[in-house]
Amino acid sequence: MKPFGRILLTNDDGIDAPGLKVAEDIAAQLAEEVWVVAPEHDQSGVGQGISLHTPLRVYHHGERRFAVSGTPADCVMFAMAEWFEEEAPDLVLSGVNCGANLSDSVMYSGTVGAVLAAAHLGLPGIALSQAFVDRAAIDYAPTTRYAAGLIRELWQAGADRDGYQRACWNINFPDLPVAELRGSRFTRQIGGGIAGPRLVHGTDGRGLAYHWLSFERRPSSIDHPQSDVVALRDGHISVMPLQPTRCDDVLADKCFEQGDRPLPR
Repeated sequence: MKPFGRILLTNDDGIDAPGLKVAEDIAAQLAEEVWVVAPEHDQSGVGQGISLHTPLRVYHHGERRFAVSGTPADCVMFAMAEWFEEEAPDLVLSGVNCGANLSDSVMYSGTVGAVLAAAHLGLPGIALSQAFVDRAAIDYAPTTRYAAGLIRELWQAGADRDGYQRACWNINFPDLPVAELRGSRFTRQIGGGIAGPRLVHGTDGRGLAYHWLSFERRPSSIDHPQSDVVALRDGHISVMPLQPTRCDDVLADKCFEQGDRPLPR
């Protein structure tokens, strides 16, 4: 029996991305009905951003398949407003991303941004990402083999836990042959994967300068045993719970205990 009645599927690599087809096959194993609402073009790195200064245009790509001229979060918001206002999907699934979303990269990820947008609407969400060493030879076999089973386990394990099913999850699969995977591991986000911003400079055909923003990455510097980076390095699938708010709850509670403060002089 399939655990979900309806899954809403999106990504940040775009409607034609190979990883989206992988995710569609995974979703079909889990739900009676799958809707695909994905960006028209690649939206990697947009995080949880939404479009406020340009209108959204929607293009039909087949039965329950639509491309939106916006971000992954736009796709979730549009789908909820247009089709699911009365009957929401049981799960928002995002991916499968071409490349891992680990450490500092999580905050920039459009794949993760989609499930955070879902969480703001009270919907459970799961982001799936497949790590690679060579972009031209990415192998989705680990995700294809184990994603559906992991999602089933998360859902069943959370049946009696308050908030567990309603959480959003960031799942990353290592770039290893299926036979070499060692298991899955619950992880947390440990910073340090991005050492700093870098610029790649160029000049266009009119002689005007342009600049590509990139990052210097140092994942090898991360050695915390709970880190998602270490989990993949050890041959494990990383399963990380996320929260949609950015408030430091521990610090906020401590500050609240101090009571109201007078205005500064």
